[in-house]
Amino acid sequence: MQALASFVMRGVPQAVMLTILLAALSLLLPPTSMLSTSVVALVTLRKGPVSGALIMGLATAFSGVIALLALGGVNLAVGFLILMWLPIWLLAVVLRSSRSLALAIVAGLVLGLVMLGGQFMQSADPVAEWSEILTPFVASLVDAQLVESSQQATLVSLMASWMPGIVAAGFFLQLAVSLMLARWWQALLYNPGGFRSEFHQLRLPRWLSIVLLLVVLLMWLQSGTGVSLVEYALILVVVAWFIQGLALAHGIIGKLGSSSGWLIGLYLLLLFALPHTVIVLATAGIADAWFDFRARLGPRGPGKAS
Repeated sequence: MQALASFVMRGVPQAVMLTILLAALSLLLPPTSMLSTSVVALVTLRKGPVSGALIMGLATAFSGVIALLALGGVNLAVGFLILMWLPIWLLAVVLRSSRSLALAIVAGLVLGLVMLGGQFMQSADPVAEWSEILTPFVASLVDAQLVESSQQATLVSLMASWMPGIVAAGFFLQLAVSLMLARWWQALLYNPGGFRSEFHQLRLPRWLSIVLLLVVLLMWLQSGTGVSLVEYALILVVVAWFIQGLALAHGIIGKLGSSSGWLIGLYLLLLFALPHTVIVLATAGIADAWFDFRARLGPRGPGKAS
């Protein structure tokens, strides 16, 4: 990773080339989109908003030309700009100017809400569109005898009803991971150990926990059985507190000097018990916002974990 970050910082041509290449590769391997956005974020964090905007603009222009020649349109390049490079550039500007990872995470949450609203602005009924998209997928599960045919319609309806919120939450989480990856790259090159300390000390503002409480209250008060914007917003806020819960776990393990095996176990739980582990970490993150568990712990070891 350090070699990749060093290559990015060699100059504008290298950064632009890597941004476009990784974005194109994301069409086959979606996780590489985070590497593409991290390139834009790294340049912005290190050299400033103008340099980051230059990389973003050149990447858009060159990818637009390539898309025009290969596909006959520039929609792909515009999509990269709107969904990947511009949002991460904004978050990097916030982080660079404020030097607050927590504020940047909150800004990412706001962008997640914008993404949620954008789905409803683009389509009068995004749930119906998701139903059309998911129907062939669920039908393939029925053909493979993984789902009972009698449950097909119910499963499609359930999945489609939650998809707008899941997409917005995934967008927010991807931005947060990309930003932290860029911050880690920056620390590797110019401030070894800096990101570890910054992430371990991450604390979201207490008022965000009050927002979560209000959202839950609204969800409880609203009438009807369908999934609404309130539930979608709840998913986004829970993801924000999940990030703090993850930082809390890293911080406590680091302060106690415990083995990194604890972190491996935590990530395995995320892999095999995703919803439950996310909720537990989000709850721990909310409690930490009020009680600051890390401040109550003194360093007890050399700090093996990250």
